[in-house]
Amino acid sequence: MAWTRGADLLLPNLPEARLLSGREDPADAARALALDYGAVAMTLGAAGALWAGAGELVRLAAPSAQVIDSTGAGDAFSAGLLAAWLRGGRGAPALRSGMEQACEVLARLGARPV
Repeated sequence: MAWTRGADLLLPNLPEARLLSGREDPADAARALALDYGAVAMTLGAAGALWAGAGELVRLAAPSAQVIDSTGAGDAFSAGLLAAWLRGGRGAPALRSGMEQACEVLARLGARPV
């Protein structure tokens, strides 16, 4: 963490957030990590995603999705979230953008576009 502390955004999944923060509860882990990063956008798999930063904590349930293959879903989430974040989106809008992209990937076999 010493190498990345102070970065504007951290994108861990739940196991990574637990390891980095030493906290079991997802919200507690996100809040703890947000003390060292501008914001934290944590994926929770089928349970959705969580945003923590600037005193804000947002948890969104995963949208209903047809799951064929999860390969690349985390990368797609990051791409969608980052696209929204670079346009100024924070919290729920950024999480929604990431989850929309992840759902598209989940609905097909493999991580490559058709």
